[in-house]
Amino acid sequence: MIFRSKWESAILLSLIAMVLPVSASYGSSPAYLPNSAATPGAINPAVTQSNIQSTICVSGFTATIRPPASYTTRLKIQQLSSSPYSAYGDTKTSDFEEDHLISLELGGNPTDPKNLWPEPWNGPNNAHVKDKIENKLHSLVCSGALPLATAQNEIATNWYAAYLKYESTTASTVSVTSPQKTVVAPSTPTPATSASWPAGATAKCNDGTYSFSATHRGSCSRHQGVEEFKQ
Repeated sequence: MIFRSKWESAILLSLIAMVLPVSASYGSSPAYLPNSAATPGAINPAVTQSNIQSTICVSGFTATIRPPASYTTRLKIQQLSSSPYSAYGDTKTSDFEEDHLISLELGGNPTDPKNLWPEPWNGPNNAHVKDKIENKLHSLVCSGALPLATAQNEIATNWYAAYLKYESTTASTVSVTSPQKTVVAPSTPTPATSASWPAGATAKCNDGTYSFSATHRGSCSRHQGVEEFKQ
């Protein structure tokens, strides 16, 4: 039997507490996935497939519907102190992002608690990783390569599986055959003319969204830059 001083025991307990957010799980689900019963996801009824070019595909749209930090922080504290998220063993709010399971840029509900959960910033497959698949799916939806409902369902069902499925491949590819080998190269999309842009759009962004900025400065700053300004 190994005997430890109170000081050594305290250090050991602290170390255990530090790794709990990474190793916690809910049944068979790892910590980086929300509990499906508590957080199944919820959509924003104001966003539909028919109006994406005037809602989620408009630069700056999500800022108009994002809930205040006072609301999300209060909800985060509440969730971390109750089942199932108390299984994290950590109530330090800075260790978590109160994240929308179906992101706002994919038509997720801004305030419904069923679409919000405390997602760890630390450990593998954390909140930073989920941000990547949110941006990828948003680009695919706004370019017309993926239906909105499909993106919403995949990220709500298992966002990490969607990350593995979409983030490792290009949205559109064609096969190029040579006598020596077969390679995969990106296809060249047909450029859209400004006549087909949404009313009021002043620029098309590189991720397929549109900017309605009154000036060129700052257009598409969060959407991979400007592909084309309206002539």
